[in-house]
Amino acid sequence: MVIEMNLSPLAAAALAAALVAAASVLAFSAMPALFVWAAFIGWASHDHSGATLQAALRSSAALVFGVVMAWAVVAAGILPLSASLATAVTVGIAAFLNVLASAGPILSIVPATFYGFASTFAYLSLVPGAFTINAMTGLNWKNAIVAVPLSLLIGTGLGIAQGWMASVLAAGKTHVAPARALRLDGSPVEDGNSLKAR
Repeated sequence: MVIEMNLSPLAAAALAAALVAAASVLAFSAMPALFVWAAFIGWASHDHSGATLQAALRSSAALVFGVVMAWAVVAAGILPLSASLATAVTVGIAAFLNVLASAGPILSIVPATFYGFASTFAYLSLVPGAFTINAMTGLNWKNAIVAVPLSLLIGTGLGIAQGWMASVLAAGKTHVAPARALRLDGSPVEDGNSLKAR
């Protein structure tokens, strides 16, 4: 028995999002070193950046750059100032560099840089023992520079999968699948040169 669906783009996007989200939660429950919340941030970043392959590349690069900048802020906590002042100064410098780096096309999605930055601090505050020099310099899952980017980049993959699945669901059995994926709001993905992809 074949079930034929004639879904609107919005309904197809919603169903695809539900299926990908549910599968993600199950998969991440088997991988305790990675974080589904970070993957959802990567997924949303991909979508709001334009949901094109170019946007996936730029969003991913900016997410990882944000993680590296946050990691560097923590590593730079050796300034001879009080903890609050040292953190404020280094975060200010990192925010300045995050925005300045957007002059390069690969890091042009500034919000994604801040998502990676914030995700790193969320990880460090949530994972016991992650905010230590041993954890921050080890090549293991406790290191924010290992676990956070991988979780965020898996999220980019989830966004790509959701967009493709939504386009298939919207096409139905009797129609040819649209050439472009559907974004989370059901709108078709624009040309890779669109302003949203920048």
